[in-house]
Formats: sequence, C-alpha cells, structure tokens
Amino acid sequence: MIRFIHTADVHLDAPLTNLSSIYEIRQEDFRRTMRRIRDVAINNQVDFWLIAGDLLEYHGGTRATALFLRELFDSIAPIPIFISPGNHDPWQEGSFYQTMEWPAHVHIFTDEWGVYEYPEKSCVLYGWGFPQAHVTTSPLDSFPGTLPDYRYHIMVIHGSVITGEHTEHSVYAPMTIGGLADTGVNYVALGHIHKPMQFLHPQTQQVFAVYPGSPEGLSMKENGERYAILGTISGNGDVTVEPISVQSRISRKLTISLKGLETIDAIVERVEQELSQVNKEDLLYVTFEGERASYLQVPVEIIKSRCKKYFFIQFTDQTYPDIDEQQVKEKGGVLGKWLEKLDDLEQAATNEREKAVIQLAKREALQQIGSVFR
Repeated sequence: MIRFIHTADVHLDAPLTNLSSIYEIRQEDFRRTMRRIRDVAINNQVDFWLIAGDLLEYHGGTRATALFLRELFDSIAPIPIFISPGNHDPWQEGSFYQTMEWPAHVHIFTDEWGVYEYPEKSCVLYGWGFPQAHVTTSPLDSFPGTLPDYRYHIMVIHGSVITGEHTEHSVYAPMTIGGLADTGVNYVALGHIHKPMQFLHPQTQQVFAVYPGSPEGLSMKENGERYAILGTISGNGDVTVEPISVQSRISRKLTISLKGLETIDAIVERVEQELSQVNKEDLLYVTFEGERASYLQVPVEIIKSRCKKYFFIQFTDQTYPDIDEQQVKEKGGVLGKWLEKLDDLEQAATNEREKAVIQLAKREALQQIGSVFR
C-alpha cells in the first residue's frame, strides 16, 4: 500500500485583493495551514507529499517565505516531497526553485518529464512543471510512459482538465480525462483549479485524478472548508481519497434578510443576532437582502461599529424599498415610465441571464425611486 498527502494552489505571498488591512495576518494563516498539512503527513506516516503547483508566487514571492518552505520541508525529512511548478510559480530563471538550494528529499519537476523510482515501495513518481506562465499544448504529448515491473504509478502535474470546448483555462497545460487515463498511472495529483474536484477513470469508474482545491481560501469565492487530500493506493491498485480540512480560517458568505424591519435598532439587532452564530475569527462576507421600509437606509456604519470584535467582515447591501410599483406606474411621469420600460425588457428577455440582469436593474431603479420618496 502507498499513502500520500496531496495539496496544491497555496499561493503563498499572493496579493489578496481587498484584504490589505489584514495582509500580514493572512500570510501567517497560510503558513499555519502549510504546517498543518505537514502535521497530517507526519501523523499519517505518508510515503510522499505531493504539491501540484502554485505554491509560492513567482511575482511577489519573498525570500523569507521561500526560507520558511525550506525549513518546513526539512522538518518532514526524509519523506520525499514532489513539486510540480504551476503557472504562478513556473520553473524559470529567477525563481526560488532555481536560485535556492533545496533539501535532497525535495524534488522539483521541470518542463522535461521527471521520473523517480522507489523499488523498495514498487512505486514510480512522474511529474512535469510549467516553464512559463502560459502553456497551450498538452504536457501529456511528451509523457514518456510508465516504467514496467512497478506496482504503483503516481503523477504530479499542474494544469487544466478540459471537459468541453476551448475555455479560459486552455492556455494552462490543457489535458483530458482520456489522456490522463491513457498514461496508465494509478493516481494523478492535479493542481490549478481552486475548487475541489474528483475525476473517475473511464474504464474502472474509480477516482484516479483529483484537484484538492486551495487549502486556504484566497477570496470570498473560495468559501467554506478547504482541504488537502490524504490518499491511499491499495495493493490491487484501488485508490481511496479522504479530504482533510486544513484551513486556518474559513471564508463565509452570509445572507441576512431585513424584510419587515421598521427601525434602525431593529436592523442592528437582527444583524447582531445572525452574526452571533458564526466564528468571529473567520472571514465574513455579509449580504443584506429583502424588502425594507422605503424611509430607511441600511445603517452600515453603525453596524460596522458594533462588529469590531470580528477578524474581518464586509457588508453588501442588496435590499430594496417597499414601494408600490403599480402606484408609481399609475402616477406616470418619468419614474412610472422607467419601471414600465424595465417590465417590458424583462418580458422580452430571451434567457435567464438577461432576465436576472433586468431584475437587478429594477432593484437599482427602486433604490433610486426610494431615495426620491424618502
């Protein structure tokens, strides 16, 4: 049996847009997450640590962070570590992969396929790395093939699994499930897509390729728990993967309805009640929604003043005033014609996307009308 830990897309020293006020703390969170993954590897006595790219930013990555990684990797020796450089940390001149000396048990792949044999484990590791930010051809075209007389075959690679037509990810080492299956490996440790995804082998219908997702959320889009993969390959080649929650903080999206609330105090009380249910050390992205009294505005600044105990919190107001649309239309004038025009556009919408855009425009219109009546 072979056991491994698989992670990818850590993005150490990434800019973290909109988090400048807590940037240094978040960077320490990312380092803590890496230490946690290291601990999972040690506690589970893994045979290999697989890192499928975008580990340390090529643009903006610091020597201090590179030294942190070197010390972290030293602490897990002699467990072999395999890194497949990605589009954010390519194997190219000036990268810390090339300018720093790494421990002997750390293996960094290049754009020429690397093959590492472990006869005592009857296992071979194969890997490839980005030589620059964009690669439009499939690295599988030059895959050397699996070595004979070994039981286990593992691939580590950063790139895009393309399941349809050309996409924005097609310039990032495009691959197909069929192409990966044809290599004959037991497991493909993937990186690049930040959302966890698992792929089944076309013939065996068993999991054989996995994107673990980013282990620490980089934005509000990467909300919820984040994972590393603890995997095993049995003696007969069956693959088992277990997502292990490893994040330091969770990015959480919350929606709070303000419908029916008629005073500022009532709004503030509702928000405090909803927020009392969540971990104040997480990153909170709160959206206010629903119909509100037309004479009220959401008191965002007051709410912020009550939320200083939270590590990070961001508010978005998507409420709309309780205006009688029909009454406004019957009165005519510019405002009534505005709403009638939006109704016509909504009815003429040819798909759900167009309809959603018109509905958003109507909410904005009601916001403006509400400010006139306030």
